[in-house]
Amino acid sequence: MLPFQIGPRALPRCRAIVLAALWLALAAGRALWAAPDNGGLGPLSLRNQFPPSLGYLNFTPEAPRTLPAGDLRLTYQLAVANTFINTQAPSKNSTTVIDKAAVLAGLDESDFPAMGYGAYIDLETTRHAFALRYGLFEQLELGLDMAWISLGGGGLDAGIESFESSIGALNKDRTRVPRNRFDFYLIRDGKFLVHTSRAADLLPQDPVLQVKWNWGDGGDLLPMVTLKGTYKAPLLSDPGSPRNLVSSGGIDYGYYLLLAKRIGSVIGHLQFGATQLQIDGGSFNAVLEHKLFGLEFRSDDSNSWVFQVVTQSSLFEAADFVSNQGDFLLSRPTDVLVLGHKYQGRHGSFDVGFAEDFNQNQNETDIILFVELGWTW
Repeated sequence: MLPFQIGPRALPRCRAIVLAALWLALAAGRALWAAPDNGGLGPLSLRNQFPPSLGYLNFTPEAPRTLPAGDLRLTYQLAVANTFINTQAPSKNSTTVIDKAAVLAGLDESDFPAMGYGAYIDLETTRHAFALRYGLFEQLELGLDMAWISLGGGGLDAGIESFESSIGALNKDRTRVPRNRFDFYLIRDGKFLVHTSRAADLLPQDPVLQVKWNWGDGGDLLPMVTLKGTYKAPLLSDPGSPRNLVSSGGIDYGYYLLLAKRIGSVIGHLQFGATQLQIDGGSFNAVLEHKLFGLEFRSDDSNSWVFQVVTQSSLFEAADFVSNQGDFLLSRPTDVLVLGHKYQGRHGSFDVGFAEDFNQNQNETDIILFVELGWTW
């Protein structure tokens, strides 16, 4: 029973009001959920390649748009990464110093601090990564990733030093040790976690399964929203040497939120989430947090220039003591700048770019050069 009566003369006016309200609701819904190309071509899909993290699952940025149902996509990525870290360099005011003579003589526990982390990592990795994606439904995509990694001395040291010198940012610690060697020493509390100077070729990483669920393409006001889940399944629980350099033998999983919003010819990408690692012995942090902010500049329907910054919490646990090395910053978050170009055709794609560590906290790869080819059926 209404507290008021609607007379016959008022009915047409009420119908008009109801119809106007419905029209406004539909218009607002269209503004919120209309489907401009919010997803774009997506950010550059490059995972962290810091040597101590290669055995664990890590966040890989990805386009939020899912494949149409029944479509199949295969990509191959070649990435070459150069890493140099010396926590005992002369510039670190360390009680023990690792220089050229120490490296040539061979390193042992006495070259590193008795407490906390210490690292001497001078190497290059070449990663061959294959990613298979399948559109199961219109908004649900399944994926499988497999990669093989070669670790060695490489040949980028001279070029990196020349480039850094030309822009006035030369890391002088690089010039105090031999070039193009493979040395991987990581220690905590006087015990080695990794100690090898023997290169290895085409070591298989553990496969990664993923599911990507697109919640909506967004509209004029709302962004495209996609959820992504990943799961690393170990091939062997005890991979042994040297494969333990790229496989932890544990089960890792991650969950991430992918957002994208287009304004004019620019698409903003925001992606964040966490990765849970199975860590034996408490040598590293068991949870990594990730954030990506990227800008994609669309030059046409098939081409984009991409600028993105990826921040990740450190794999290394914060020390519970005061270190005698003032700039020993392994436990600080990492910041990586990634620049590149993306091309997406009807049945093929091509990406090229590079990544650079710009906070120099000694907990990230210095530079990565990569190229990616893709095919869609």
